[in-house]
Amino acid sequence: MSQVNENSYVEEDEIDLRELWQTILKGKKIIAGVTMTIVTLTLIYALKLPNVYTSTSILIPTAESSGSSFAGLGGLAAMAGVSVGGGTMTPDVAFDSLLNNYEFMKTFVKNNKIVERYSSADADKNYVFALGFRGLYDLFKSQPDEEKEKEKDYDLETYNIIKSLKASFSISSDKKTGLITVAYSDSDRTYPPTIINAFLKDASAYLVTNNLRIMDVKLGYFEKEMQKSDGFELRQSLSAMISGILQEKVMMQSKVYYQCDVLTGPAESYVKDKTKPKRGLILVVSFVTSIILGIFLVFFLEFIRKEEK
Repeated sequence: MSQVNENSYVEEDEIDLRELWQTILKGKKIIAGVTMTIVTLTLIYALKLPNVYTSTSILIPTAESSGSSFAGLGGLAAMAGVSVGGGTMTPDVAFDSLLNNYEFMKTFVKNNKIVERYSSADADKNYVFALGFRGLYDLFKSQPDEEKEKEKDYDLETYNIIKSLKASFSISSDKKTGLITVAYSDSDRTYPPTIINAFLKDASAYLVTNNLRIMDVKLGYFEKEMQKSDGFELRQSLSAMISGILQEKVMMQSKVYYQCDVLTGPAESYVKDKTKPKRGLILVVSFVTSIILGIFLVFFLEFIRKEEK
């Protein structure tokens, strides 16, 4: 009895598989149509996208002495919205803190006229496209409306630009070597080196200014205490601390960027060295997905036809 049931199950499975295959063959035109439509639209979309290029700058953080009195960085971290234990902050954390600080970025965007740069009519003149064809991009590009341009909310534009900058910037540190990598991605391959240098310059100036101010406060306090103290050992200890702070001030001001030396500066990417989009991958995923959708549509239509009967 069990043998008969197993045979019947096998026959039913075979019949079901045969019917499924026949349904797919019957709807092959629908599947082909869906696939062609989706792949064509995806191809248009992929060709419309400009290439994105990334430039990087690699920095060498300078090691601090064991007796460093950089405790003032704790206050700077709090100003930047980051809590740092132990009162010290590495350069990569300091740069990243300022990148996520709205007030600093707002000033940075304003001083470097970044909103005007991205809003200008020729902001995309250096964009590179697949096959060197930008016709599809120009076809779908919206033309600027002079009246709307006048009514633009500058603060909103600044906010959107800051969000875009945060997404395009990347600041990371190698745990083994300690090297810091600052990268920026943009469709205009000539722009990343400019904005990386501008950010490092402005961020370093901000950090150095704040740290010098903190050091001056410390120096003033130690000098007052030194004048009031009578003990030789205490005066000697305060003198050593004052000397250490003065050395830190000289060292800090001697660096190109905040606590860093430059290993490699940012450079304009080669025209074929794009980061994205991965057009081939986009088309492959679109092709596979369209076939699956086409098969699903065929089965759905077959199900409706059977229900109607």
